[in-house]
Amino acid sequence: GGAALVLLETYRKNTNDRTKANADINAALKNQEHQTKVLKEQIRQFDENAFKERKAERRERYTKAVEQLGDEKAPVRMGGVYTLVGLVDEWLEEKSLSDDERFKEGQVIINNLCAYIRSPFALASHYNELANPTPTPEGIYKDKKEKFYADKATLDSETDVRLSIIKEIHDRIQCPDKNTPGVWSDFEYDFSGSTFFYPIDLTNSYYAKPINFSGSTYQGEANFNDSTYQGGADFSRSTYQGEADFSHSTYYQWANFSHSTYQWANFNDSTYQGRANFSHSTYQGEAYFSESTYQGRADFRHSTYKSGSVFLGSTYEGGADFSDFTY
Repeated sequence: GGAALVLLETYRKNTNDRTKANADINAALKNQEHQTKVLKEQIRQFDENAFKERKAERRERYTKAVEQLGDEKAPVRMGGVYTLVGLVDEWLEEKSLSDDERFKEGQVIINNLCAYIRSPFALASHYNELANPTPTPEGIYKDKKEKFYADKATLDSETDVRLSIIKEIHDRIQCPDKNTPGVWSDFEYDFSGSTFFYPIDLTNSYYAKPINFSGSTYQGEANFNDSTYQGGADFSRSTYQGEADFSHSTYYQWANFSHSTYQWANFNDSTYQGRANFSHSTYQGEAYFSESTYQGRADFRHSTYKSGSVFLGSTYEGGADFSDFTY
């Protein structure tokens, strides 16, 4: 009997020890959990404060850059452009924001860059004269040599600023792989009513959202070939004084090229999944529309072709209207 009591006593003691040990372990774990929680909270607050600082600092740079865009010196304007471009990239990589918030921040800056391209530049109206190396005898710069060279320099430096905006956008809406988006492809671009007194190169571009180039004037070449448009594409009411190339492109929604005037136009090898509107347009030189597929309605009404136009090998699945056209 005595041996059994000793065993029981030993068992009870062990159990108590174990319970105490368990309690100690639990207390230690609880303490560790608490410390981890505190640490996590400190990290969160640190991140939050760091993000607040980044945000405030970006807002400051943004405000300054927008002011720079209005400066009279071209190099200062150029500085503003590069700051804004860099800010869009920073916002897109901001881990503390959701995708939607990142794009919202970026879109605000993109809108500024587009507004700058849309803003009128007085000397652009003399582009045809200022594009010459020396004043023409019959132009407004006749006998005004000094003014001609001064204005030419002013127009050239503004051309550089605007070309840099287009180039930075172009670099980011294309991918090395064809027909795949770039990092800026998800933004909306509004270039409506712009005067492009410089050549436009937006080849191999990918637009995920609707874009607006309506009511624009292109005084140099316009290259939009090999591009993909996920949203609607509005190129209506535009004037092309140089060559316009829209070949090898795909339009997933509607495409509007109506009420436009072209010197030379190439729309070959394109696919239109929605309505394609080319109505009320004038083609001063040759116009090419071959090897294209129109899955929606194709509208070529009320158009004038002053030179040759070629419509070979195209497929019209949604019907085509060629009424009232003039050769």
